[in-house]
Order: sequence, then C-alpha cells, then structure tokens
Amino acid sequence: MKIVICDSHRVFADALASLLHGAGHEVVGSVVTLEEAAEICGPAHVDACVVDLRPTRTGRRPDVAQAVRSAPGTVFVALSASADAATLRQAASAGAGGLALKGDDFGEFLRVVTETVSGQERGAGPKPATQVVLSRSARAALRAGEGVTAGPSQFLTEREWEALGRMVRGESTAGMARAMGVRVSTARTHIDAVLSKLGAHSRLEAVAYAVREGLVDTSGWQREKRAVGI
Repeated sequence: MKIVICDSHRVFADALASLLHGAGHEVVGSVVTLEEAAEICGPAHVDACVVDLRPTRTGRRPDVAQAVRSAPGTVFVALSASADAATLRQAASAGAGGLALKGDDFGEFLRVVTETVSGQERGAGPKPATQVVLSRSARAALRAGEGVTAGPSQFLTEREWEALGRMVRGESTAGMARAMGVRVSTARTHIDAVLSKLGAHSRLEAVAYAVREGLVDTSGWQREKRAVGI
C-alpha cells in the first residue's frame, strides 16, 4: 500500500513510518497538516492517509471531511493518542474509513488500515459510520464513552523498556550493562533508542516523562501493565 502519514508528532510519525516500511508498505509522505496530505494523495494515487486527530495550534481539529472531498481515491484512517467517544464519532461522520488509537499495537493498527483500504476497493465513496473499520480499543472507547490514552512509548522494545526502568532507578550506564549482561556500548545504544523514541533530549527528561506517565514501576524496572480498553 501507498500511505501518507499526517501527524505533527515527528518522533511518532517517524517510528510509524519505519514500521510500515518494515511491513513492506510505501510511505510516500509524512506531513503535519491535512492540506499538505491532500496535495500528495491525488497525484500520487495514495491508498491510505493516517491522520492524527489532535487539535492543531489553532485549537481546531483536522478537517477530515474537507480532506476526504479533496482526495476521493484515498481512505482516511483517524489515529489519536487521546480521543473520546464524541471525537471518534465525529471523525467517522466526517468520512474517516477507519478509527484506531495510538495505544493499539502495530499489528492491530495495520489490520485497520488494510481492511479500510480493502473495503474502499469493494465500493466507491466513503463508508457510512456503521461500516467504519475499528480497532479493538477504538470500539471499546466508543462503547464506554471515554477516551484511551497512549503515546510513542508503545514503540519501545522489551530491552528498551528494561533500560528505561533502570534509568528511572538511577543506574549508571556501566551498571546497567552489567545488570543486563551486555557491553557498555550496547547499553548506550538502548539508552539512545529510548531517548529518540520518547523525543527526550537527556536521560533526566526521559526519566521525568516515564515517572509522570507511570510507564514503569519505580521500585524496579518492570513495565507497568495498563489496560487499553480491550
């Protein structure tokens, strides 16, 4: 599939693009606004545009309805880190063919995109809201009438989760390497990957983010198992 990503969170967009490339799909553009996305979709014959529902700097949410009209050959999958039921329903009513949350694992997200594109191929035009493809967590959010939050931390590997937890505990790079049974250079690689994926500029900033979001158990390095509404 040819896919455009519309998300102002560059770290998240880059991580998602990497995963899509790894799954054999082509990301033909990564942009910030839906206007930019629509300009790419028509000439490039894009299959799907993944759009973040987060409000822009103006305080308005992306105009999905206008984008759908501007690129009738492209399906739009609304993706949000924090979306309540009303926002999800609004996106569906505006013409989004699929709804997913940033808390979904990549396989679930890709299923939504694939089924949305496949559904478009079987019939022209946007689908009624009742036929929108939903991820499990998006469906749960709609049923419960409340949002589900997530963020770029979903892209951390298990080793990176461990490194983050050990950073929270204040372990040095050398101490972390010994505890993990790896070389110091490998420990540094895990730390750099954590900083990059969280969009942090220092270990302190990454630790502050992890503690604030409750990502790890501060008494150890274990990842917190938080429900995502499934």
